[in-house]
Amino acid sequence: MTKKWSFSPFFTLLFMIPLVSFYSFALDLYIPLLPSIQQEMGVSRIIMQYTNSLFMLFCGIGQLVFGPLSDRYGRRLIVLVSCNILLIANITCAFSPHIYILLLGRILQAIGACGCYLVAFATIRDIYPDENKSAEMFSYLNIANSLSAIFAPSLGSFIGSYLTWHAIFYTQVVTTALTTYYCMAFFTETTSPLSSNKFTIRSTLQNYLIIFKHINYQVYTLPAACGMGSFFAFYCVSPYLYQEVLGLSSQSFSLFYGTCGITFFIGSYLCGLSVSHFGILVSLCIGLFIHQIGCLGILSSYYLFSSLSLTVLHSSVIFLILGASFMVGSGIGGTMAPFAHMAGSAFAMISCYKFLFSDIVGDVTVWFYDSTPVSLGSLLLVLNLICCLVLFFCKDKLMRSRNTKTTRLATIMDQTGDHIL
Repeated sequence: MTKKWSFSPFFTLLFMIPLVSFYSFALDLYIPLLPSIQQEMGVSRIIMQYTNSLFMLFCGIGQLVFGPLSDRYGRRLIVLVSCNILLIANITCAFSPHIYILLLGRILQAIGACGCYLVAFATIRDIYPDENKSAEMFSYLNIANSLSAIFAPSLGSFIGSYLTWHAIFYTQVVTTALTTYYCMAFFTETTSPLSSNKFTIRSTLQNYLIIFKHINYQVYTLPAACGMGSFFAFYCVSPYLYQEVLGLSSQSFSLFYGTCGITFFIGSYLCGLSVSHFGILVSLCIGLFIHQIGCLGILSSYYLFSSLSLTVLHSSVIFLILGASFMVGSGIGGTMAPFAHMAGSAFAMISCYKFLFSDIVGDVTVWFYDSTPVSLGSLLLVLNLICCLVLFFCKDKLMRSRNTKTTRLATIMDQTGDHIL
């Protein structure tokens, strides 16, 4: 039985921010401590990269499981299960004696974090059925990730300076326990659970096929994934580029990385305003244009100067992240718009796409990294141009999709609800 969601939009965002930020907090908190963890574990840099790659991989795969489960059994059950998995994962990481236990803990972390992440966005779609309003709220919700990028690296560096690296996971144990408590106390169900039907692979695949074949998914999810992949690619190479090549200290690097978080914060807010005034499609085009300027600036910082220019490089990165924030917010909103009847499954497909795409982009950027920003700028520029071409050739279909196909899909779901879901 669903209950009326009693929180205002402002308090709804405050409620969801911890759920959304679990995954980014798990990444950002220990990025400045990777060298010391690597040294203590006695492993190579490639092995340490697996702690990030596997995290992103299982974040993506986990969405495909949690999405339909949240549609069938409700958001509240899934968020409580996910929080408890995350609690076990953080304890495992905190007491890991060697790299393999740490990798297991990171995989469990990813599974728990992705469940919380999905429930937050699916719940927003449940509460705000209007596509522009939900897209606006999605953009504001992305602020949570930017807050993590602003504060978590500095916090991790501070904890590592005075305590062991294990303490960063103790911190996450505490925050997860508190979040689990307030979800048990205040999280009310926002969808109608269909627990009377068994969860079947066939019905799940039917839902995913409906979503995958929709033009909105095929067009809007690519720039959203490209935006998220841009941030993750920068995350993967920035410690080496800024510290080893440009000679910044870990504290200075944390400050520069924090400005990217501030930029994503501002960009997510501006994207929300843009979507409410100009719509999803225009906001996405703005994001792609700004992102393209950032890519060109990153390449210029290397090719147009005798030595790598920190000022030009980081200014360009700021443009890159600003554009990415618009791409993520508007891209998610555009994809989710037709799927109010199965928001969990829809967001699962989007998130799986984004996380797996980001994992691949990050790995390719690291593989071709040659102590220059060329691999970062060139790969993201190519992806940006592909997004622009797809959007240009499909924009008219997106308009027709909203007027006809979306309405037909909603009608079919209303008539056959239990059968489809």
